[in-house]
Amino acid sequence: MKAVTAVLMAAALFMAGCGYKSGVATGERASYLYFTGDVAGASVSVDDGQPFAVEAGHDHQYRVAPGKHSVKVYKGDALVVERNIYVGDGIAKEIGVGQ
Repeated sequence: MKAVTAVLMAAALFMAGCGYKSGVATGERASYLYFTGDVAGASVSVDDGQPFAVEAGHDHQYRVAPGKHSVKVYKGDALVVERNIYVGDGIAKEIGVGQ
């Protein structure tokens, strides 16, 4: 009888240690900028970083970290857009460039 009790107790302890563990796996946090309007010849600087050329439209999105950003759009040496924005995780923000 003691052996059966010991086996049942050992089995119960073993099964209690094999519980189902659940959690939520999340991907890397990212937000996106896209530009509309007259972007021909424009270059963009985010947070005073290295300027880069952009293409217009929702299909051309540029990845940034979620949070506050300073976005500057230049045409040649002229600053044509300067905006301080906040983008949330997974959000795509439109930046309009004037004619």
